[in-house]
Amino acid sequence: MSTINRAMKVIQVLKQNGYEAFIVGGAVRDHLLKMPLTDIDITTNAKPYQVAKLFKTAPTGIKYGTVTVYYGQDTFEVTTYRIDGPYQNARHPEEVSFEATVEDDVKRRDFTINGLLMNDQYQIVDYVNGQADLNAKLIRAIGDPHTRFEEDALRMMRAFYFQSKLGFQIERNTRDAIFELRHNIPKISNERVLAELIKMFKGPYLKRAIQSMITTQVHEVLPGLKEGLLFTQKMEELPFVDAFFTLSFALHGSVPKEWTFSNKHRHRYETGSFLAKQPQPYDAHTLYTYGLDLCLLGNRVSYLLGKSKNLKQQIEYDFSHLPIQSDLDLKLRAPEMIEMTGKKAGSWVKQMQTDMVNAILKGTLKNDKQELEAYLLAHIKE
Repeated sequence: MSTINRAMKVIQVLKQNGYEAFIVGGAVRDHLLKMPLTDIDITTNAKPYQVAKLFKTAPTGIKYGTVTVYYGQDTFEVTTYRIDGPYQNARHPEEVSFEATVEDDVKRRDFTINGLLMNDQYQIVDYVNGQADLNAKLIRAIGDPHTRFEEDALRMMRAFYFQSKLGFQIERNTRDAIFELRHNIPKISNERVLAELIKMFKGPYLKRAIQSMITTQVHEVLPGLKEGLLFTQKMEELPFVDAFFTLSFALHGSVPKEWTFSNKHRHRYETGSFLAKQPQPYDAHTLYTYGLDLCLLGNRVSYLLGKSKNLKQQIEYDFSHLPIQSDLDLKLRAPEMIEMTGKKAGSWVKQMQTDMVNAILKGTLKNDKQELEAYLLAHIKE
């Protein structure tokens, strides 16, 4: 049984117990577009506790009327019809009312193409003219776009994500509202903005989305990304996510503190930006110090910026032929150094290992035990 058929079974169980229920949102849109379905959401007039009596569930969003239903090998987000109260922080409603009809519920959503319903007979219910926009390939806010974006500023970023995924145009009034309200985007969690950007960069129509971001001047309100978006928009070959951020921050000159990247990703983008500006091909010391992955990223960005050739194969070859790839590979071990010199363990050991590695990388010393012993005795300080 397919995932969508299992979703229909969930709907049928709800109906058999006296409730209404429909598949809603992106799954309906993608089903009509004959695209692969990922998450399937269900909307119902059953309250969460009533849904929990019928299925195995987890309370994943009780405040907003959502439970996760486990059915067979699939999970479905099942949400009670609701009307949203006033929004706070340009993102979430302060309160919600579950005294709503399915039409009320649909009309609080973001875009018409995401406001379609499908019943258990695969029939489409359309209160927002979503099918017409789907056929016209338009991304249009439901109702007044200013209201939709003032409620939740992340919807503006989601418009670009859907454009990148589907290749649709953003309807004029919707686009104008994004332009007028773009300064609300920095008010929301940058983790959420980042998540939408990453999804956008994986879409087949990325260039259209970038052009729309520039047209609406959203690129002006994303810290450190303006130069990268302007540069990328002119490129024939568009970069993947890591290369885009590294390129942007190389052009900007730093990784802005506003982005709460993990330490790992911040280090990656800072180092990749630095390496993109270094002479290439990289020498042995650079390859050893920064590693293959970061050097490949640095070269990729340097190539995209037109500062270097694509040296991927040479970098991989040079790295694999380094005379040493770690101080753990030294043929003379730390305990042997201590025994040979009669000195106590200390920072001098690590410094000596570093000096040996550097000499090996320069080609002035071989990673041979006898040569390393001679080097140690010649350079040890009393």
